[in-house]
Amino acid sequence: MLILTRKAGESLYIGDDIKVTLIGIQGKQARIGISLPDTMTVYREEVYKRVMQDNIQAGTSKNEEFSGSTRYYDFIETKIGKLALDKDKFICMPKGLIGYEQDTEFSIIEYKEDSPFFIYQSTKTPELGLLIADPYLFLSDYTVKLSEAEQAVLQAETAEDITVFVTITIPHGKPEQSTLNLSGPIFINHVKRIALQVPQDVTPSKVLLSDCLARMNENPTENKA
Repeated sequence: MLILTRKAGESLYIGDDIKVTLIGIQGKQARIGISLPDTMTVYREEVYKRVMQDNIQAGTSKNEEFSGSTRYYDFIETKIGKLALDKDKFICMPKGLIGYEQDTEFSIIEYKEDSPFFIYQSTKTPELGLLIADPYLFLSDYTVKLSEAEQAVLQAETAEDITVFVTITIPHGKPEQSTLNLSGPIFINHVKRIALQVPQDVTPSKVLLSDCLARMNENPTENKA
């Protein structure tokens, strides 16, 4: 690790394009300014690690109660049984899921007709299938951000080209404690079938699915468009 000493107002360069400036120090906190090309993004370490942990927990959740449709062409043996995948509907994920960067091709499997839940299934790793859902069915005030670099990766021409999903963690033997994970939404350009997971610095970072359902039952029109 390279260790450098900088005073407030002093900078350093990483390559030719990245400039890091120490803006000031207050107590135990340092304020840092970063200038970088529009094609690059920066995430806070704690947010990035939170998304990674959410992915791993969601990826190891026991999803046996969910079954796939049988109307597709090719099949893959997954942790929830044999699922049918349509090659024409595969989604390219250039950077993979955080924590699963080696998996760059996925398919969305319908749980059952009219269900808000889906399986985000890796086409290369059978045991990697995450439960996902549209967060806006449960949380009308959930907000997300995309940088110019992230928008460029997704290649979306309009906002309507993008669909947002969040992962769901189901604790083993405690389905009532299932959570919507809000820190790592997956943005999918459903026109060009390109996806990107983008860490978000949001509070709370996750919510109980049961709480969302309870609020929806109390206010049935709250989350309707």
